[in-house]
Amino acid sequence: MMKILLSNDDGYDAPGLKVLFEYLRDIAEVFVVAPEVNKSGAGCSITTNKPMYSSVHDNGYVSVNGTPADCVYLGIHELAPWIPDILVSGINLGANMGEDLLYSGTVGAAFEAKNLSYPSIAISAAAFHQPGSKDFMEPNYHTAAYVVKDLIQNYDLSIIDPTLVLNVNTPNVDYSNELEINITTIGSWGPRNPPGVEEDSENKISYWTTHRESFEEDNTKCDINSLKENKISISPIKPVFSLTQDVLNNFELKKL
Repeated sequence: MMKILLSNDDGYDAPGLKVLFEYLRDIAEVFVVAPEVNKSGAGCSITTNKPMYSSVHDNGYVSVNGTPADCVYLGIHELAPWIPDILVSGINLGANMGEDLLYSGTVGAAFEAKNLSYPSIAISAAAFHQPGSKDFMEPNYHTAAYVVKDLIQNYDLSIIDPTLVLNVNTPNVDYSNELEINITTIGSWGPRNPPGVEEDSENKISYWTTHRESFEEDNTKCDINSLKENKISISPIKPVFSLTQDVLNNFELKKL
């Protein structure tokens, strides 16, 4: 039976992680190592200035006081009871596309597993309006989990370069057999928003990273457009975050 190391960047108690675990435990041995607190935006960063500790929780999940990449590193070398075949990272709350791949801890965790037997999978469920916005809609974690389960169970991943990460983004719709898969390039959100600025009663100024409310139109076959069309986006990526046409020409998903 396949052995899956499962991690994320939203933390060991994130709902997307729990949903994904329930789907994957039916087809594989699954071991969870995830950050003890939310580490969104950690990218590929690692901890070098303090010791790391792990904790085992009642549900068997292991948390680490480090980054997503730390969790995978420790999971592979120290914490998992076996050497995993594949790493799955997610399900992230919100899409990871375009320039956001530079910051994504979900993708950073997947890159840390580049020496495993199969390409790692980073899975994100779209929620274009982030938590805190008035029109926030909870992502459809079940659609994302079903897509990952289908990829692992029904496609031949052994023919894909194991140093690649399959960056998968799913639209906020219910799963159906008609839900189309696009193999995509990396799109562009355009320039980042300026930071939000707030001043408190003591005249102390704070700054906040803000989310884009609009982005440039892009008519190419890219990840952003795929989700705009309510289609699944799968982008084969490497740590350089670039995808040549030659890589695309030689990339194939083939059902078993």
